[in-house]
Amino acid sequence: MKHKTKKNAYHIGDRLVVDVTDLTARGEGVARHNGLTVFVGGALPGERARIRVAVIKQQYLVGTLEAIQVRAAVRQTSPCDYFPECGGCQWLHLKAAAQTEQKRRRVMDDLVHIGGFVDIAGKVRAMVSADSSVHYRNKAQFKVSEEGIGFYAKGSHQVVPIAHCLNQMTPNDDLISILNQWVKDSQIPIYREDSGAGNLRGILVRANRRGDIMVILIAKTLSGVNTERLARRLQESLSELVSFSININPNRGNRVLGEETRVIFGASTISETLCGREFQISPASFFQVNTEQAEKLYRQVIRYANLTGQESVFDLYCGTGTIGICMADRARKVTGIETVPEAIADAKENARRNNIDNIQFFCGRSEKIMLERLAAGDAADVVVVDPPRKGCARSLLETIVASGVPKIVYVSCNPSTLARDCRCLADAGYRLEEVTPFDLFPGTGHVETVVLMLKVNN
Repeated sequence: MKHKTKKNAYHIGDRLVVDVTDLTARGEGVARHNGLTVFVGGALPGERARIRVAVIKQQYLVGTLEAIQVRAAVRQTSPCDYFPECGGCQWLHLKAAAQTEQKRRRVMDDLVHIGGFVDIAGKVRAMVSADSSVHYRNKAQFKVSEEGIGFYAKGSHQVVPIAHCLNQMTPNDDLISILNQWVKDSQIPIYREDSGAGNLRGILVRANRRGDIMVILIAKTLSGVNTERLARRLQESLSELVSFSININPNRGNRVLGEETRVIFGASTISETLCGREFQISPASFFQVNTEQAEKLYRQVIRYANLTGQESVFDLYCGTGTIGICMADRARKVTGIETVPEAIADAKENARRNNIDNIQFFCGRSEKIMLERLAAGDAADVVVVDPPRKGCARSLLETIVASGVPKIVYVSCNPSTLARDCRCLADAGYRLEEVTPFDLFPGTGHVETVVLMLKVNN
């Protein structure tokens, strides 16, 4: 079948030779052919590739990589046995230095093309690289299948079973072996998202820098889940295991955890230290996955805030309060706001645990609570925002601008929405002062960014 595009006519199965110039966060090389954008999984910038046309759209093509005719110097052999089948990492075929440069470039490109900023290169600092590109994750969300546990293949819900994962903070071969064997022996029906049938939904593993491990089974119901044999095996084989629980999630859909967690043995939480503060981590707690890099990121937030001890700080989208608590000893007062009740409960407990009495937490929409606190007499000297991937609500940006706060520190996990929001703030009278990107997830296209914006005095 012939497909018409704006530029030319192509057939599924056509073979093309393209020069790759860019890389997407998903690990697809980007090229051009007769004016059309072409996406090629597995190809890298600087390579000439022979591809087979697999998808034809009006504005772009998707090609399957058949051969690399010119190999890029930045290409490496993946250190992982499961790449690229496993969808957990997308950039393991790219050398570390090239990864960090690509991520910094992505931040700059989005600030220019989405945010409309000019002369941005001098304001974007060098990428803050991770000390280690392996064993950095303190959390693993394993999917389950009859063949064993693992992660979804890229772009699918097909589980790629694994025997080890280079990303996890603690040595995991023994743990994965035990869990794999239990999944096979227990014969618990595997949950199906499409039909809602089955029971076992997944296995969550969390760890801290001391080596403590928490394991949480996730099931639709307790019925038919015999944890005694698994509990005994885990206790016998893993001296690092301090918590074993089962979480019940009866709801349809792809939400990972339900509201009820029952401890089988050990503690209900583990703890971790960031910037000299101790934080409790429950199964459902939000906590930055790369602890070492999170600490560097928080210290950059503190440097940008440049507190003297006299400032009132608003910590918006505060989660479990980690950033605000790390800043509290340098501020006069910190106000954290978050919509998730469980996160606010954790934040209050974290403040209590660290004996911090100059921080307050409120549950609700940031723009609503911030307006209420300003009306109640709270000042806004610094605002820190750490929104989800979709960025800040427009109404929140308007509230921040209306407050007249002189300094904004924006923490972002998505350069495109960061650029959009920074443009909104710039149009309202703020100057983009400096940008620091962080590599929190080596081997992936993810980049975290901290931006300092200052109010221009007209």
